[in-house]
Amino acid sequence: MFKSLRKQEGFTLIELMIVVAIIGILAAIAIPNFLQYQMKSRQSEAKTNLGAIKTSEVSWQGERGCFLTVALAPANAPAAGTKTQPQNWNLAGSAWLIPTPAAGTGWCVGGAGAGVSLGTFANLGFQATGNVMYQYATGTYAASHTSCLGPTAAPAALITSETGAVDVGPTAAGFRATAVSNLDGDANLSVWASADSTGASDCVPGFF
Repeated sequence: MFKSLRKQEGFTLIELMIVVAIIGILAAIAIPNFLQYQMKSRQSEAKTNLGAIKTSEVSWQGERGCFLTVALAPANAPAAGTKTQPQNWNLAGSAWLIPTPAAGTGWCVGGAGAGVSLGTFANLGFQATGNVMYQYATGTYAASHTSCLGPTAAPAALITSETGAVDVGPTAAGFRATAVSNLDGDANLSVWASADSTGASDCVPGFF
């Protein structure tokens, strides 16, 4: 029996070190890819909600003859270097949920800067479900928009988010809705946009 035990063979230290090294290499490759896929999956929120916002804007325009500028919601804006935390869209008393009537005689009166077409997502009929990772807003423009590129006169709007401060009243020929977040906490923000002529687009591909 003693002889048979001596003949049993196991792994040498070098073999174990090789196995550990292989596992480490695989982990170094797999973990970053997993995190990137995770970030991409979280961006689906922006794509879905911007599609719904576009549908609401087009419906609003069809009923009232103008697009609606909507203030930023939720209130906490994403910042460079700070990872965005989930925010409760349905928080009681939140300003973006209160259907505030427009000033003047209606939604689609007044001129540029009059503010009479400024509303909330509740006015628009859009409501996100549960917590959100992105901050949303829409702006109305005299020229038709094409998502990230903005109107042809303002190509610098490539990575600019809407602030809800733009209003051209009844002369608005287009709108743009944006979703902004910082999913990974780096120096760059994730910006998505949809517009009257295009669906949701990633304005800064590769940044989360």
